[in-house]
Amino acid sequence: MLFGGVIWDSQWNLQADTWELHDREWKRIRTFETPPARHRGAMVYLDRQGQSLLFGGQGFTNDILGDTWTYSNRRWSQVRPGRKVPPPRCGHSMAFDEQAGGAVLFGGINAKMNSLGDTWLFDGTSWMEMRGLNPPARRYAAFAYDPDLKGCVLHGGSEDESGYRSFGDTWLFHDRTWKRLGEEFDTDPQDDHGFCYHYGAKRLVMLEGVGGARGILVQEKTGWRTLDSNPLHPRHQCSPLAWDAELGGLLLHGGELHHEGPQFETTLLLRMPTAS
Repeated sequence: MLFGGVIWDSQWNLQADTWELHDREWKRIRTFETPPARHRGAMVYLDRQGQSLLFGGQGFTNDILGDTWTYSNRRWSQVRPGRKVPPPRCGHSMAFDEQAGGAVLFGGINAKMNSLGDTWLFDGTSWMEMRGLNPPARRYAAFAYDPDLKGCVLHGGSEDESGYRSFGDTWLFHDRTWKRLGEEFDTDPQDDHGFCYHYGAKRLVMLEGVGGARGILVQEKTGWRTLDSNPLHPRHQCSPLAWDAELGGLLLHGGELHHEGPQFETTLLLRMPTAS
């Protein structure tokens, strides 16, 4: 499913629409209640709870949001988890931790436009901050669960909005603890890139975003290797990847060529050979 985002047409037009993809066709879902329009929010599917989770983002007047919503059975519900919640933010990263059974949130941008470096876990009803060593503060990092490593993998991101200091490092969040992976898992600095585990090929897949080498990378035990793909998809940024078990591939929708540049309205599917 897809929610919100921004359409650029001489000015920013924030969206608050909800869509579902079935049988290769998108259908707009009309809901009684819906979250306020936003972009730069983060969404993830909570497999154990059978619902999608939305947190934060940036609203109409550039206000930074800190609300929590869930979506299931074509219905949005705002979650009021109590006093202990992540501070409002946008440009943050979320992934579903299959081992922990909850969503992991990291980083983003606060209301003062500073990058954040905190980690939170959502169990379906409440948030809990994870204390201890965290990766350096950043925004627009890629984040996805890797069942082979039994944890959530964080890659790249940027410390500032202009990308003057971007990252190419890779971190693993396992058993509620962060660990930096070896230099063999470093890449050129990049942010706003697609990142998802392909359950058919049993590989973590990375697409280029802002910066980084052109092409598709897959994670091996010894680091990243380039995946031969013909034709190669157009360069995208601001377009998350998602695994679709029914279609047997990774889905990519929308995004843009560069900041305030041409936007894409196509939906692409990446299939890979099935691992034995």
